[in-house]
Amino acid sequence: MKYPFSRYLFMLTMSAAIVAGYTACSDDDSGSSPTPDQPDVPDTPVLPATTAISPVSPLPITVTVSGDGSRMVINGGASFDLLDTTTIPTGAEVAFTNAELSLAKISETGAVVGTPLQITYNPIQGAMPNINWGDQGAVIIDNDKSDCGTFIIYATYMATYDASQPNMYVTRDSATFVRDASHCEEIPETPTQTPEELAAAAVELVSAVVNVGTKDGKGIALASATAADASTSDIIFTADELTGKVTMHTQNGVQITAYSNDRDKNYDDDWTISLLPPSPAHMSDFRFRKGNLTTTLALESYKFYVAIGSNYNEQTGDGFYAFTLQEKSDTPDANGNYALTILMFKKK
Repeated sequence: MKYPFSRYLFMLTMSAAIVAGYTACSDDDSGSSPTPDQPDVPDTPVLPATTAISPVSPLPITVTVSGDGSRMVINGGASFDLLDTTTIPTGAEVAFTNAELSLAKISETGAVVGTPLQITYNPIQGAMPNINWGDQGAVIIDNDKSDCGTFIIYATYMATYDASQPNMYVTRDSATFVRDASHCEEIPETPTQTPEELAAAAVELVSAVVNVGTKDGKGIALASATAADASTSDIIFTADELTGKVTMHTQNGVQITAYSNDRDKNYDDDWTISLLPPSPAHMSDFRFRKGNLTTTLALESYKFYVAIGSNYNEQTGDGFYAFTLQEKSDTPDANGNYALTILMFKKK
């Protein structure tokens, strides 16, 4: 949606752009380099002072940690209490000029300390009527198992109705979340291959693309790698009406789990839709833990999943399937359906 702003507030765009240019997503490597083999743990973030009054109304911050702990998605934001006439003069147009996210860790003693984890997000561009961290792509990505425990995330919002005072109002919100210690544990690598692993390396896979939806009555028939009626499909998909988050549900005795390639020190086989295994793929390219198999699981981008049918044979590859989300429509159609494109692999 586009918001009508007066020419007066267009002046805020220049101020916001200058400030935002130094916020988030920076690749600046200037400054002293860390001592080799020593962890580079930043100090606790320096937060700007808040103002005594402000019309800013923060929306609760939430952090959703992925199943393997490598991706933490941040949602929430802020808007204005436009009925607050004590802080917004009659006829004035208030807008956000900047918004920042900062991260710290809460130690076992309760102290707030630094963390090597970093938040990335797209800085706001110009004067904005509201802030939505999901729209800004706010996320913490850590494939190196850098830090686990309890963290506190700070959101600081700057706003004004006067272009000469871009930080007239400064409001801060915060929330805590936990990244379980198990996500920082290295999985021991097996020095020699088991008979099952040797068999998996010999099973060649072929790929297929299947187009389904979250509310179109279609699901995936795994054996044929095609879209089929939801009542007979092996995997169907639903989406939350508010957040659009997609959940997978299995039928016909099928079970699913996230692949476990990304839980070891070898990053060369952490497949995504942008980094696929060499062709032809093999069953051994998609490792998984039987103990993690389930019937319902969230579908996340940039992650592969393994599906196991009731006829699964680890020697022959029958009933083995691997798949990932290739594409999802940004918005649902008039019926609330999100279109999904699934890339899957099955036995040749």
